[in-house]
Amino acid sequence: MKFFSATLAAIAAGSAMAAPAIDARHYTPSPTSSTVSATPSPCDCGSDGPGVGLPSVGVPSVGLPACTTTTSTGVSTATGLPVPAPGQDGAVVVVVVKTVVAVVVEVEAKVKAHLALIAKIVAAADVDAEALLKVIVALKADLKILQDCVPQLDGLVVDAGALVEADVKLVLDLIVRVQALVAEVEVCLKALVGLKAEILAVIGAELKACLSIILTIATPIINLCLHIVASLKVTVVLQALVGQITDCIGKLTSTCISINGLLAPVLALLNL
Repeated sequence: MKFFSATLAAIAAGSAMAAPAIDARHYTPSPTSSTVSATPSPCDCGSDGPGVGLPSVGVPSVGLPACTTTTSTGVSTATGLPVPAPGQDGAVVVVVVKTVVAVVVEVEAKVKAHLALIAKIVAAADVDAEALLKVIVALKADLKILQDCVPQLDGLVVDAGALVEADVKLVLDLIVRVQALVAEVEVCLKALVGLKAEILAVIGAELKACLSIILTIATPIINLCLHIVASLKVTVVLQALVGQITDCIGKLTSTCISINGLLAPVLALLNL
């Protein structure tokens, strides 16, 4: 669990850098391209507080790695890869984020179908452990598609002067979609962790793998959003969108911590 603790600590510390502002639950993004046409589910924002209730999970307080910078040779200190030339940063960010959003749209329908099937199996009087395992393996495979896509967000150089309102809405679209999807996974896990020990023994390793993938997906998205928030904090005209992104950073972080809290006792019981 050391990997999970370290990852969650970085996520939690990073999201704490951005204070919650405007409620994102009423946000309805415009389609960004013909490829991305679905309207994302809004963040599940409670009226009395910042979203998902957190379990009692110990997360050490550590500093989030500093925002990506570049050396004098134009190489990202975070990834070691060349960075775009000055004046092109905004366009590069938009292209990459559009690509990731398109993958999210492609994956989310499949993930939701898997989650619905898992719920059906769990609701049966006699839970079929092998059938359940098969669906969780399929869920993991689809989450892996998104996991393989998000690393291209790492090391993007955010130029506040090159970003317009439509670009910031695109970033908000990304985190709203991912937060909603991860929240649905959390609901499914709440049902799974209540199963009998012999069933958990069958599916435990795959649940652990899904947790790892979810944290890996969330981290670069949260880091990019923190970049955006930091870069645009003095851009008055975009503060409403920045506030919505900030709100979703907190909610995605909370959901990841909640999922970890749900699975930690199960994984410890199974010595995973």
